[in-house]
Amino acid sequence: MVEAGIHSGDILIVDRSLEATDGNVIVAAVDGELTVKRLYQRAQTIRLLPENKNYQPIDIHPHQSFEIWGVVTNVIHAL
Repeated sequence: MVEAGIHSGDILIVDRSLEATDGNVIVAAVDGELTVKRLYQRAQTIRLLPENKNYQPIDIHPHQSFEIWGVVTNVIHAL
């Protein structure tokens, strides 16, 4: 997520009370694994978009286990 300003070792502030909407950076569990991605949601299509050219988008299919844990609201960088 480096293109979104999130780097390895950063601390993310995640608000679980917010409803995730298209374009939000989210923490999600996909088939039991946590990931941080930008949410793309149109009609029946859900994709998790990386903000790093080294990774591919994740298409969410009906047979997958998928849960949005929360919306990333702030990032804390170490000095």
